[in-house]
Order: sequence, then structure tokens, then C-alpha cells
Amino acid sequence: MNSLIGNGAHGHNPSTRMPGQPGQMMPSSGAKRKEIYKYEAPFTLYAMSWSNRPDKRFRLALGSFIEEYSNKVQIIQLTDEDNGEFKVKGAFDHPYPTTKILWIPDTKGVCPDLLATSGDYLRIWKVGENSSEVKLESLLNNNKNSDFCAPLTSFDWNELDPNLVGTSSIDTTCTIWGLETGQAIGRIDSNSVTGMVRTQLIAHDKEVFDIAFSRAGGGRDIFASVGADGSVRMFDLRHLEHSTIIYEDANQQPLLRLCWNKQDPNYLATMATDGLEVIILDVRVPCTPVASLKNHTACVNGIAWAPHSSCHICSADDQQALIWDIQQMPRPIDDPILAYRADGEINQVQWAAGQPDWIAICYNNSMEILRV
Repeated sequence: MNSLIGNGAHGHNPSTRMPGQPGQMMPSSGAKRKEIYKYEAPFTLYAMSWSNRPDKRFRLALGSFIEEYSNKVQIIQLTDEDNGEFKVKGAFDHPYPTTKILWIPDTKGVCPDLLATSGDYLRIWKVGENSSEVKLESLLNNNKNSDFCAPLTSFDWNELDPNLVGTSSIDTTCTIWGLETGQAIGRIDSNSVTGMVRTQLIAHDKEVFDIAFSRAGGGRDIFASVGADGSVRMFDLRHLEHSTIIYEDANQQPLLRLCWNKQDPNYLATMATDGLEVIILDVRVPCTPVASLKNHTACVNGIAWAPHSSCHICSADDQQALIWDIQQMPRPIDDPILAYRADGEINQVQWAAGQPDWIAICYNNSMEILRV
């Protein structure tokens, strides 16, 4: 972490802050560089994703949360770091709120500039050169025999093989899609994207709420899911005839989110509905959490591992974003090392893979990026 700036997270005066008390992510007075940039959208925000391309720094996609059919996705970019000005580069209509948004995990900028959204279906969008033109490339529906769709709760885009996308649904299934990008020579819009179902499996006894690929074993084949049955299950695309239950909630509370450690694939984090803690699991020691991050004052709404460190994780509850250092596991981790208090209930937190000094949070109609 770069610095511990400002007041203690729980209202301590800096001059009386004791060792071990968390610092606070906030602007430092008189600093040459800003620590926080804020964008206010014309609607309530929920889904959010950092762009991974090195030539599109500080670009994010934001999804509206409007309880009706017509919703929006905006593409914004910080164009003036001195004045903190975000500009809306592009926007497009989206049916229903997006449950998740992800940019293609292309850190070298060699793939087509693609954006994926989940809601009623999985949609792949192609973003134009200046982000202003966005075109729907593919609508992926794995239930073509019915007029009804089972909404998608989440999805993940495989970081090592961008041709693989996994979705989770309320119909108890996970689906792994294979994407294909056509390369027709000599055509301006040559990168058309098509998708086909690689496999669909009944993953849980009840609704599946999240899915995430692991970097273990080459990074292509292993993924895990969580759901309303309160379990974390791990799958291998090479051996789908069985799965491994890594963890089951003692009270059978639904598990809402799942997040793999970006540097050490032995660890993953999850959280339960209305839970006041983040549960850290070690796949080598199933069923027993290796740590619980408990210092939350309200239910946890989001978790994100640091992209560049195996021992830092950010969690968000009612109005706090907390960064934890877990390297002393399995000894108890009592306090976060950094904390930030927002002006509203944080419902989303994302750590930028290409800019690991920055975390983004959403609350109400505001999005803030925080330098850590």
C-alpha cells in the first residue's frame, strides 16, 4: 500500500493513532496528485468494470439500476487528472439492469475492444475506437427451446483464455461459453463475435449467484460457484462428472459472491447474504475458513482481491471500503490497514487490474476512484 493518509478509520485523531489502527484513503492536503476522483451519473449505479487495455487508462463501464425494463450502460473516462473531470465517452441502452459488466481481459491491447454484460442474457458488445460507438455483437441464449429466460446473476471472463466466458443463473446452472472472433481480411468491422455453449451443468441445488475462474492448473479449466444453497463448489472442465464442495455455510445462508485471489489460486473469498464478515477459504483445507474478516459494521456488499498482491483484499459494507492485509493467516486478522467512508451505501467495489493503485466504488448515483 502506498500510504496511510489522514484520520483513523474509526474517528481517531492522527496524532493519537495507535500502531495497527487503520488509516483512511482520502485526499492529502497540498498534495500534487489527487487521491480521489468522483463521477455522478444521472441514475443509480450498480454494475461497474475497469477497462484492462493499457491505452485506455481510467476508463470504466457503469451500469444503471433502474427497476424497469429500460436501463443504460455508460462508458466514462478520466480525461483531466488535474481537475478530476470524467467524460462520458459512450452510452447504450440495456434491457433490465446489468447484473455484471466486464471488459475483455486483454492487458496488452491486442484483442478487439469488447465489453460483456449479463442480465436476462449474456451480451457481447464491440466498442469503437473512441468508445463512442458501441455495437451489439452477440446475444447468447442457452435456452432456445423456451420463450422465457432464466436471468443471469453473474459471469466471469477467463483471464488466460478470453475465448471462455462462464455464466451463473437462477435456474441452478452454470454455462461455459466459447467465443469466436472472426478475422475477415479487408473489412473494417472484421471482428464479429459468435458464441457457442461449451458445456452447461447443474451446479447447485438452488439458484447460482456467482461464478469465477481460477488461475490454478493453467488457468483455463477450473472454476467455482456459490449459490442459495450456501455452498462453494469447485469444477474442472476436464472432469465435469463430479465437483468438490469447498465450503458450506453453517446456517445454510445463501452465498452471494465469490472472488479468487489473483496471485495465489489456493485462496478465495466469499460472503453470505446479510453477512457481517468476509470468509477466506484455502482449497487445500476445505470446509474450514482460514480467516474471517469481521470488522464490518453492516452487511458486506462487495469483495475484490488486489491484482498485484496475494495478501491484500478490499471489502465494502454499508458506507465503508476496507483494505485488509491477510499475510498473518491463520492468526486472526482483527483490523483493516486502510478504510474509506463514503457518503452512501457502497454496493460495488472493483480493483483495477491494469492500475493496481486504484480502487473504484459505487454508491447511489456516484462512482469514486480511490488511490491506495
